[in-house]
Amino acid sequence: MKAVVFHSLGKISVDGVETPSILEDSIVVRVKAAAICATDLRIYKGERSAKENVIMGHEFSGEVVNVGSNVKDFEVGDKVAVYPILADGKCDFCLKGFRNRCVNRKTLGIDVNGGFSEYFQPPPEMVKLGHIMKLPENVSFEEAALLEPISTVVNSLERLNVGLGDNILVVGAGPMGLIHVMLAKYKGASNIIVSDYVDERLNVARELGADYTINPGKEDFTLKVRELSKVFGGINKAILTVGVAGVVEQLLDIVQPQGMISLFAGGGKTFSSNIDLNKIHYKELVLTASQNATPEQFKKAIQLLSTGRFNVGKLITHKFPLEEALDAFNLRSELKALKVLLLP
Repeated sequence: MKAVVFHSLGKISVDGVETPSILEDSIVVRVKAAAICATDLRIYKGERSAKENVIMGHEFSGEVVNVGSNVKDFEVGDKVAVYPILADGKCDFCLKGFRNRCVNRKTLGIDVNGGFSEYFQPPPEMVKLGHIMKLPENVSFEEAALLEPISTVVNSLERLNVGLGDNILVVGAGPMGLIHVMLAKYKGASNIIVSDYVDERLNVARELGADYTINPGKEDFTLKVRELSKVFGGINKAILTVGVAGVVEQLLDIVQPQGMISLFAGGGKTFSSNIDLNKIHYKELVLTASQNATPEQFKKAIQLLSTGRFNVGKLITHKFPLEEALDAFNLRSELKALKVLLLP
């Protein structure tokens, strides 16, 4: 079968690899749709490493085509999505329900084989842990390829306790920022401001529920936020969905006293800041963050998609066959692309 394989730092290729044969405690999934995310891009660009010769990809869905003799919960033909974390299920974090924080965590597409391939066989432990999840009939394979990023936004908004009456600033209108807009609006946020340098992305943000948009390349970011927020009394929650550390200092000035700031995005080795801690202290601000999602949050993402109330298809701007994966990576690097799918 064909698969996108990481070889060494900055070197990946589409290779012919062995098609998985069935294990008695696992299943085989025919991958139907897989999405390229920012982490995949960093690996492609040589900014991040992975296990040598691992098959990349952790955002994907597919159809069960083979079932091991010891597996009772799946049948051939089941539509499934994959919660892409392999946890031990035994550490303190796992026992508390936070498998995304497992001390022995491994991630598909980085530490173990992922879904940028024609077929995927999960490690038996993933099947046992319930990390392969069935999909409702009304959720398409392409939509389900976005379940992992949607679940991470569920985690983000739960950390911030976003709800009725919140006034929110989302920095960045890439795929993750746009998902924040959709889910925050669904949770009852009163006013949402979105900031980005790309007008086309800001237009999409408005279509998906943003009330106001700002292009910092054309207007003063802090002044514009303050001007807009006078209409509704100020920003009480801000989310940084891009790895630009310098924005944090601005957010400390913008957010109301007793407000919250969340670092949703990381930024590699350059993501550091000399912030003024007095601003956090005297304004009683909460500076927090989120990463990945729990299995329960992944299930919530499935439930949200099943309502049919989210136009996640708007985020899918390009589709490529698996053998053109390198072209897909190049395009995903450009700001005109949002979510780019590989269709094996």
